[in-house]
Amino acid sequence: MRYSKLAVLFSLIVVVIICEPALAQTSHAPVQPIQFQRAKIFIDGTNLFYRLEAMKIEVINLLSIIRPHIGRRDLVRAYLYTIPYHFERAKKVHQPAAFDGLRIVYGEGIPTADGNIKEKGVDALLVTDLIYHAANKNCDYALLVSADQDFVRALQRIEDFGCRTGVLAIGSEAPDSLRSACDNYTFLDKQSVLGSGNAIPKV
Repeated sequence: MRYSKLAVLFSLIVVVIICEPALAQTSHAPVQPIQFQRAKIFIDGTNLFYRLEAMKIEVINLLSIIRPHIGRRDLVRAYLYTIPYHFERAKKVHQPAAFDGLRIVYGEGIPTADGNIKEKGVDALLVTDLIYHAANKNCDYALLVSADQDFVRALQRIEDFGCRTGVLAIGSEAPDSLRSACDNYTFLDKQSVLGSGNAIPKV
């Protein structure tokens, strides 16, 4: 059900974009040298919080772990998608500067009958921003930090607008479908994250 909802969202976004002449340019300009390319980072926050917890890692600064994986490109902005409940929990677990430099984008948290909080709309927000920024030529390279195959169609779609893509999976390998949907794929295991100098083992 979740996948089908995202598929419908992709279709609606693409229809709106194609109907707008200013955004319907399909010609691809020559690829800029990497140092002149603009990059944006899109982090599947809640998914990442669970991966870090499973690895028993405490982050010093998340952006410093991720940023090297855009190469020499100019970082325009990095977004982290989650809900307030999960973000507040993460702030208590990680170092004070763990999320400095990130723009936090909140979806909705829905209380459930068993006392838990269910996310609503978080993936849709990430997908919408990916496609919007690619269609408006706001970035030349988009790095998705996730191992969720629900984003496959979104990556394929933004490449139609001439935006190159990367996937960074942390703590768990991404499925083949996600790996093959991007231009560059990188996996960081626990030792790689700790080796960045921006994370420590959780005591």
